[in-house]
Amino acid sequence: MIIGQADPAPGASNLVPPVQPPRAFAIYAFRGARTTNPGIPGALPSALADRGIGVLTLDLDSPPSPATTTSEDADLAAVGRAADTLRSEHGEPSLLIGHAAAGPVVLAAAAALPGVRAVVTVASPAPRGRGLVKLPLLVLHAPDDQIVPVREASRVFAAARHPRSFIALDRVDHDVSEPGQARRVAGLIAAWAEPYLPDHAPSPPLDPPDSVVITDAATGRYTQTITAGRHLLTADEPVSVGGADAGPNPYQLLLAALGACTSMTIRMYAERKGLPLLRTTVRLRHDRVHAKDCAQAEQKVGMLSRIRREIDIEGSLSDQDRRRLVEIADRCPVHRTLSSEIAFETTEA
Repeated sequence: MIIGQADPAPGASNLVPPVQPPRAFAIYAFRGARTTNPGIPGALPSALADRGIGVLTLDLDSPPSPATTTSEDADLAAVGRAADTLRSEHGEPSLLIGHAAAGPVVLAAAAALPGVRAVVTVASPAPRGRGLVKLPLLVLHAPDDQIVPVREASRVFAAARHPRSFIALDRVDHDVSEPGQARRVAGLIAAWAEPYLPDHAPSPPLDPPDSVVITDAATGRYTQTITAGRHLLTADEPVSVGGADAGPNPYQLLLAALGACTSMTIRMYAERKGLPLLRTTVRLRHDRVHAKDCAQAEQKVGMLSRIRREIDIEGSLSDQDRRRLVEIADRCPVHRTLSSEIAFETTEA
């Protein structure tokens, strides 16, 4: 369900929640912000969620409600409904973010939303014939934006009241399309907005520290946010199969786990034995092969997975020490887990 349609309130599917308890909530409105993939909010909401800010995305290109009389009224009503939904189901929206042509909308809507504490515009044109918001304002714009000239951002900044800030997004495209760009912009927004957000009360983690939690990032077809304790990662599929390539694919993450465990195990053994190990580099590849072509496999019919592991060991080591370290690699816990029978238990939460 898309915010801005005839529905009385936006759908929960538009919320991009942080995995840990949220620091604050924001409304991210966009219109024409995604020139390459219209109707998709892009990577910025997910990057903000990684910073602890829950984001409700609002597509202002959606058809307006029939109850409104003008497109401007429809836009303001959509922002109001989004704020009502956040307020009733999650928390008061503290931050309004307007990307591209949605910038003037959030500037106009902020005055009617008493809970909003700050406003951000990204690659946005200046509003026409309307006074600017009196709240703290951050203007973000790329100097070489080919869609909205940077002079528009200068007009927004010049007409705003203090406190106001203007940050040039050098080498960032109009859509903020690249995950690296989005992380950078999200960091700027989070750091700037920190003084205006509600007081932060630390909350205990929602899940045990030894658990791994994966949720849809809501920024791409397959993009996933991974929380492992206090660490955040991203998984995705390559563009060739419909993903956004925002992170390694699941098999790459599997190989990374095996490779990291291999290198750690070799390091631990070398330290215990006092071996002068300088550095270990592990290279891995995964593929599928016919069972009959794999001498190590007991199975001789059909296909099976094959992981090829190459270990580069640096240091003043004897040939015997090097052989022993390679043998130790097969004893790493992840290797043993993958080599043993695994019992899976899947339940619905």
